[in-house]
Amino acid sequence: MQRIDEWVPFQWHCVNCGNIVTGFKNSRGDIKVECKKCHTVMVRTIKNPKRDTFQVFAPAEAGE
Repeated sequence: MQRIDEWVPFQWHCVNCGNIVTGFKNSRGDIKVECKKCHTVMVRTIKNPKRDTFQVFAPAEAGE
């Protein structure tokens, strides 16, 4: 079992609005952030040092 000893912040630009977002790894190694400006949710999974995958979830509409 891998233990995360260091809390290293990961930053990137929101794919929807361009705002800078910051997140930390969870126990599975995923980085989940929500943009404070447009409320888009992004999940970044680091596969290896050269390959990441991003999942982008659109914000929920106000009436739903």
